[in-house]
Amino acid sequence: MSNARVEQEKRSQDVADKIRTYLTALNTGGIAVTFGVAGSLASNKVNPGWAVWPVASFVMGLIILGASLFLAKHKALKRRDNADIDFTKWYWRNFTYDLLSLIAFVIAVAIGLWQLNCLQLP
Repeated sequence: MSNARVEQEKRSQDVADKIRTYLTALNTGGIAVTFGVAGSLASNKVNPGWAVWPVASFVMGLIILGASLFLAKHKALKRRDNADIDFTKWYWRNFTYDLLSLIAFVIAVAIGLWQLNCLQLP
């Protein structure tokens, strides 16, 4: 493998790690904010059951992100054994799972806002 190719791969992995860190922070922060809002509304006698679906969607984003991390580890082990291996199919690309995690975050935010919009204060 040429030096330029090795450096490009290293930069690519660094960017992917930063994206995964960002997505982890978004989804865990979404869970924290949802529980915080549910807790503050509970003092106004609002049932916190509205928070179940947004939190479930944030958790789904974290699960998808975990799959991306396991895939990255698996690919690194495969590359160690065979440097010329090529992961071209869509399900072998970490980008797919990172994008799905971001989509899960956006869906969770939309569900949370929709649930809050439908709430009626007593």
